[in-house]
This record gives sequence, C-alpha cells and structure tokens, in this order.
Amino acid sequence: MTLSIALRGDTARFPGNTLPALRSALRAGADLVKIDVHLTSDGYPVLVDERVVTAPGSPPRQIGELTLAEVAGTRDDVERRVPTLMEVLAEFCGRDASPLLVDAAAPEAALAADTVLREHGFGDQALFTGPLETLQALRGRRPDARLMLAWDQPGPPPEEVVRTLRPAFLGTHYTLLDRETVGEIHRFGYRIAAWTVNEFPEMARLIGMGVDALATERVDDLVSLTTGRAQGAAVAPGPA
Repeated sequence: MTLSIALRGDTARFPGNTLPALRSALRAGADLVKIDVHLTSDGYPVLVDERVVTAPGSPPRQIGELTLAEVAGTRDDVERRVPTLMEVLAEFCGRDASPLLVDAAAPEAALAADTVLREHGFGDQALFTGPLETLQALRGRRPDARLMLAWDQPGPPPEEVVRTLRPAFLGTHYTLLDRETVGEIHRFGYRIAAWTVNEFPEMARLIGMGVDALATERVDDLVSLTTGRAQGAAVAPGPA
C-alpha cells in the first residue's frame, strides 16, 4: 500500500501550514500531513513555510527573532494565522496515531518539537525529516525516533550515513526514480517517499513502480488513487 503525504496540508484549498489546511487534509484521508516547524525566540515550535515572516507594515524578520506573541501578529486573517505545534496536536486528540511528518530545518526546532510530541503521547508515531544535522541531533537524543532521510541523488546514500541514522524512509524527488532504482533501494531494506508529485499520471506511474509513499500538494487526487477511489484510472506500471 502506498501512503499519501499532504504537503503542508490541503494547499489546494487553504494556505499551507494552517489549521484549516491540516483539517482538510485529514478529512480527505491523507495518511501523513507534512508540517514545517520553526522555533520562536521564546522557545515555541510553530508552523510556517519559511523562516522569514512579515508583519503588516513591517520589514521581514526571522521567526527565531520573534516571540510567539509577535508571530501571532504577523497575519491579520485568522484562517492564515501561524499555529503552534500544541494547537496542531489538539486536532489529533483521540486518534490512534499522529499523522505528522515534521520537517524541521534546525536541530533546535526538531528537538523542541520532539519534546512536545513526547510529552503529549505522540513521540512514537511522528516521522521527522530535515537536514542531516537535524536528523543526527534527533538520533543522538532518541534511538527509536522515526526518521526520513532526504536524498536527492541517484541510488542509495552512503552506508555510513544510513548506518548512523537508521532512517525509516528515504525521501527523494520523483524524477530521480525508476523501477531499477526503487528495486535497489528496497533491496537495501528502506522504504521510499517521492516528492513532490502533483500530476495524476505520475502518481499512478510511481504507485505502479512500488514507491512506498507519495508527497503531494493535490491530496484529493492522491488519496483517490491510494484508496482505490479513482474512477476509470488504472494504476500505470512503471517503466522497465
């Protein structure tokens, strides 16, 4: 079964990394929702696409330079406001597992997010991704952390890297994948997540090649394929 990953929520309908986008992706049936987590100056993990935000009438500033209260004032529209990770977890209360793929650009943000997740019982379910130093910091703290290693080069990563990190997934751009590469990575014992697949025929082709997870900005189309709801769309075999 191929897992569906909604990048920053349902961005076809709502701004990414907002609560409405996350709710819509969950309603659509996404298996995982990828969120981008950054740390405020007073230590709160928040969801925002980039490290830089702009308040009305003010120059752009780094998220890490702003307090949580200042971040809250950067957007007038309540539907577009920057949510905290705590608010996101409240959306998932009562679920059997946390459908979150946490993308943290900095180790400090990843460790803070991991602390919040573990304190609220979601630590064992969340999947983390980010730069190599971020994944190394997580692995150093927690041997059982679930990691996705981003690898945008042909073939599997160096043995030393995967031996140290022990990733659950390798994430790569879909254009780097063919049937031979998928088979090779699977023989190494790793699952594959393909980024960023927005065209329906490409989704079907990659599913046919045996890719384990697809990340998309068009979650409805992907879920219709991964759940078999697509009408009249055969899953295309991948090229030899």
